[in-house]
Amino acid sequence: MWRRLFMLVLCGMPALWADVCDGLPAGPPKESKLFGSNEPLSFKLRLKSGGAAFRITVRPIWQIKEADHVVIDETRAGEIEVARCEDGKQLQVLPIAADQPMNFGSTFHADDINFDGYLDFSVVCEFAASGARRCHWVYDPGSQLFAQNELTHELAGWWGFNEVNPAKHEITRHFPVTAMAGCPDTVEREEERYRVNNNHLLLIHKQEIMREPQICTVTESDLIGGTMRVTKVRRFDAQGQPVK
Repeated sequence: MWRRLFMLVLCGMPALWADVCDGLPAGPPKESKLFGSNEPLSFKLRLKSGGAAFRITVRPIWQIKEADHVVIDETRAGEIEVARCEDGKQLQVLPIAADQPMNFGSTFHADDINFDGYLDFSVVCEFAASGARRCHWVYDPGSQLFAQNELTHELAGWWGFNEVNPAKHEITRHFPVTAMAGCPDTVEREEERYRVNNNHLLLIHKQEIMREPQICTVTESDLIGGTMRVTKVRRFDAQGQPVK
């Protein structure tokens, strides 16, 4: 009798220890839409190779009432639940502040934005015709939780497409295409490159575009000796040909 019970317990233990993140994707499916759904989405976030993993559930909490009227609490338009994969224990519930009824999970993305070796995550929390603004949370290895700090607050003010380069430890801010309106297609759009210094963004490179009558001027500046200095100027005519 006791032997039989012991074997039943042993057989049940793998189920108790099962990873609750099994089968979860690392990011949203490509067909996910930003608007029109308030269904939660869950993801598996492994901080680094061989490191701890978390189940991240992004849950919009706005509601659609009669006549397509949306009820939304701008201080908590959604929330992000963080749970351990190994046992499913809930560790955090992080509010998403937004004034638009979005499916925040459809924009979930993980990057190491402070280059400390651990993945952080973000979701779009504001959207406009000119681009989107992301809200970020960084992993704190001390508390083993996710938090917002000076760096995430600075990044929250950015609009447009941002690119993280882990090899160079740089974050590039790409401005909306409208910033270069009037310049030929051969001209790159405006951008800024930053490094992270003590949880603050440090500008190290800037490319500005100015449209003048018949001329498009591209000015590049770099951080030299603690000061941003112009290092290169290029000019193009309306056909995209270089001019002096």
